[in-house]
Amino acid sequence: MARPSPVSDQVKTLFAAEGRHLWSIDELHESVVQALGAADYSTVFRAVSGLERDGLIKRIDLGDGKVHYEVSDEHHEHIRCDVCGRVVEVPGCVLEDASFAVASSTGFKVTSHQLLFSGICPDCESARQA
Repeated sequence: MARPSPVSDQVKTLFAAEGRHLWSIDELHESVVQALGAADYSTVFRAVSGLERDGLIKRIDLGDGKVHYEVSDEHHEHIRCDVCGRVVEVPGCVLEDASFAVASSTGFKVTSHQLLFSGICPDCESARQA
């Protein structure tokens, strides 16, 4: 059994908090340092790796060169604003039928997929119109 760690506990708390969908390691490290006063980057990384290994969080690729993580809950897609970079969850799985078709046509058992939409968020579109 792993020994208690204030850093691991704080990382878990950050993922459990409402209002934040995705986290990068850098964002997590910054928030842990703000909450605890100090934390090694490697300790935060190990905490995230453990949560991912245990299936509590999952890795998300947004095509920006950074690794992001979110709580492993119901599957959903994402949309990212081309202007400000904001990422929003798209409710539900828009590829459910496509996954079945891919499995049927290839013989593969589809175990996962990722789809990232891109566009312009309402705030950035309003600013462009002004």
